[in-house]
Amino acid sequence: MIVQAGQDLDVVLADIETLVSCESPSDDLAAVARSADVVAALGERVLGVGPERIVLEGRTHLRWRFGDPAVLVLGHHDTVWPLGSLDRLPFGVSDGILRGPGCFDMKTGVVMALHAVAALPDRTGVSILITGDEELGSPSSRALIEQEALGCAAVLVLEAAADHGAVKIARKGCRCTGCTSKAERHTPASNQSAA
Repeated sequence: MIVQAGQDLDVVLADIETLVSCESPSDDLAAVARSADVVAALGERVLGVGPERIVLEGRTHLRWRFGDPAVLVLGHHDTVWPLGSLDRLPFGVSDGILRGPGCFDMKTGVVMALHAVAALPDRTGVSILITGDEELGSPSSRALIEQEALGCAAVLVLEAAADHGAVKIARKGCRCTGCTSKAERHTPASNQSAA
């Protein structure tokens, strides 16, 4: 997906602001449920179809399927930021830098995923799964993620790169078992999610 300056960029930034403005700390089930509602509405507007809502252990996960999954686009809408963080760190863009709780991890990636899939000429074979417990280590969604990924040729996580552009090859609680990069083999275990 190429987002060009102007109207496309304005729409994407407005969608990011919508998600960031709905605080979703992982440890607050009501906040995560509200966030799922906002993501579902945004996804329905962008994709033209609403998601399947999957509630596990009180946590809301969202899935869009376009035929039998061959590619899984994976993300999360929960954050580490406590309620009230918007008061001291409001959403904004200044000097080309986007700020706001959850904009880096990973609400911008969720918006980009939705717009990227919407731009495909044929969505057949794509599944989008947006979980609500990644920051806790995916306790309720791990089996769901594994089940959805089973049989897929690729799983794409559009979470921002780590420092210096390091590629992320794992999620808390789930590891990319097909990754055999040099960086993965030589990265200390404590940092293997960002190799």
